[in-house]
Amino acid sequence: MKASINGLIRLTRYREYLSFVVVSTSLGAIAAYGQFSWQLGIVLLANELAVAFAFMINDVEDAVDDALDAAKAQRNPVSAGMISYRAAYIASFIVAALSAALYALLGMGPFVIGTVCLLIAFLYSWRPVRLKAIPFVDLISHALMLAGLQFAAAYFTFSSTLGPRFFWLFLMSVGISAYGELFNELRDLEGDRRAGVTHTASVLGPRAAGRLATVCLAIGLFAAFVSLFIVQIVPPWVLVLVTVSALILALRPLLSSRRKESSFVVGSAPFHKPVEIAAAFALTVRVVAPWATSTASTVAHSSFGALVLAQPWMQPLIRLFQFQPDQILRLF
Repeated sequence: MKASINGLIRLTRYREYLSFVVVSTSLGAIAAYGQFSWQLGIVLLANELAVAFAFMINDVEDAVDDALDAAKAQRNPVSAGMISYRAAYIASFIVAALSAALYALLGMGPFVIGTVCLLIAFLYSWRPVRLKAIPFVDLISHALMLAGLQFAAAYFTFSSTLGPRFFWLFLMSVGISAYGELFNELRDLEGDRRAGVTHTASVLGPRAAGRLATVCLAIGLFAAFVSLFIVQIVPPWVLVLVTVSALILALRPLLSSRRKESSFVVGSAPFHKPVEIAAAFALTVRVVAPWATSTASTVAHSSFGALVLAQPWMQPLIRLFQFQPDQILRLF
């Protein structure tokens, strides 16, 4: 029983996407002028579950292929025998159903976007279709289901109109996500070739695929530059917080990395997660800070106002001007 529970937890592979989904969801809310609220909490959870489903169904469908690679066989709990194929399949669709139900709470727009995301996630790995084995289609589907559609679901939770704030951040999300897909394909290229998986990297070859990955990253970074400095999606202090946090988190990988990598795509690997976590942290502060400041101010003012009203010297003034307590509290 314990092994099965551990297998289910490992099947979600939550460490690989938790912070990135926080980034894409927070950006969607910020772009739509959304505030910290229950809607933001619901769309974040729905997005996390949608991405969890994508990772889970991928491992279920890839279990046979992963068994051919020793490293993948141990990482995949289905291939490792920690959980049965049937149980993993059922668990995956329970997660998908929960995600769809949460999207439905947010309205028709987020529900349609979320449903499309879940459908792409299924077709991406499902063997009769397997979008990830169709060159170039794999990049588009990956960029949408693991970034673009999470951003869009959050955006349309708070807004129904499009504009530059949506366009540039959407482009940033899909560009960086496409880079991530090519990075993964290059990392797993030899094992995928042995398993007979055909994708963009296997068709282009390592060198051309590496260049395409760099182009995708450049597009994402250019869109990020426009979003930050021209459209000004977030204030400058957010970028400063991201930079400082990323440098702190990347210090250890920087010091421990001694290999000279010939490829920028491969050589940048140790810094992916620190930047991702730093961005998630800074954007969370950006979303929560206004709400926290407003709440603290309201509580402080109300407490101060109540304390003043309780003083004996205030009673004659209250009777003289016929103020109600709630009217006086509004002064604070």
